[in-house]
Amino acid sequence: MHHVFTQPCVSEIVQPTALTLHLPDSVSDLLVLSAMSSPLVEFVVSQVSHTQATLITRIQPFLSFAFETMPPTTNTPQQRRSVGQGIKLYPLTGVAPRVCIEQLRRGVTVSINIDAGVYFSLSTETRFELVTLENDLRILSEPQVLVMAKAILGRKFDHDEPSNMLAVHISELEQVRRELRDYLRGESGKIHPGVSTELLKLDHLLQNKHQWLLRTYHQSLERTNLGYSSNEQIVSNEQLQRKLDCFELLAPKDVSEMVNKLCEDDL
Repeated sequence: MHHVFTQPCVSEIVQPTALTLHLPDSVSDLLVLSAMSSPLVEFVVSQVSHTQATLITRIQPFLSFAFETMPPTTNTPQQRRSVGQGIKLYPLTGVAPRVCIEQLRRGVTVSINIDAGVYFSLSTETRFELVTLENDLRILSEPQVLVMAKAILGRKFDHDEPSNMLAVHISELEQVRRELRDYLRGESGKIHPGVSTELLKLDHLLQNKHQWLLRTYHQSLERTNLGYSSNEQIVSNEQLQRKLDCFELLAPKDVSEMVNKLCEDDL
């Protein structure tokens, strides 16, 4: 599996440090969507002592990042790495990309401590996880496209989401369906018939979910409020005021006086 990273950067860590990742506002959600199944950051420990360490770091190019000093982290689970070992930052499996993207825009911080080894940790509220290189089973599990298809089918979508987020969901689903069909064509005759049958069933279910999402998306564009029908004309206060002014100009004087009198009586 090949991942697109920036050129490796070498960082000297001499005290507790935090690497904070941000997704800039200028980067589209649709661009990030295609990278949600890949690691966002990869660390490899090059040198380490009791007081300092050298890290080789690679980061997805659409992310901005900064190293900052911080107090030592003691209240969160930490993973120890020594020379030659590494660790990756992944989105949590089964979490909707929308949730991970929103957290990336707010910022995700990886804490790094040194003590005869390099210790990496995340906050407990994060939607991401740290996976050591030797335990990275995502590239060894069942086909990635199969994992993604099952995750999307098992995800509950919200009717009340804005149209731009529904468009992200639709694009993600279309991308997985395209990868699923490409996988079936490329691996034709090579995969177990049972897996092939399961992929075809998943594609059919994804198609049904795709149609449902498309209907929801078009309804969200046509309706300003779910309380209105899709073809109901919503009239603004300014339009109503202009209509009233026209009626007042065209109506006979006695009719206008009668309307004004009725309005006064109501008050």
